[in-house]
Amino acid sequence: MSKIKEMDLATAKHIRQILDKELPKFLNEYGLSFELGNASYDDDSIKFNGFRLSVEGGLSITEKALKRELEGREQYDFLMSLDQTKIANMNSMKVKLVGFKPKARKRPFIVQDQDTSQEYIISEKNCEKLFGIKESVQS
Repeated sequence: MSKIKEMDLATAKHIRQILDKELPKFLNEYGLSFELGNASYDDDSIKFNGFRLSVEGGLSITEKALKRELEGREQYDFLMSLDQTKIANMNSMKVKLVGFKPKARKRPFIVQDQDTSQEYIISEKNCEKLFGIKESVQS
């Protein structure tokens, strides 16, 4: 293993890979997991924004935000309730609702492809179309 002597984009990506590979080994002993946010770097350093440690099984920030969003939708009649347990078909993928970004106006909902674990962001309108719970009208 050679020492890192300067910082550039390739090195920053390599450092993220090192952390993704090595930190879980250390943190698992303590029942912790981690998330890294975006990184910025200059010629000789790198800074990760949003470094977060969580207890084992703890919800991520976007999962907590989704939980709050779903609870809020249950309280107000004018908002459509969403089914987080539903597996929906989106562009020939089977997706599940896994997160919410409260500051994102255009596409705040996060869905995850159940085959690849790839995450995608979608609009509220699409989310309601895929995961909305239609109220049954009784006469």
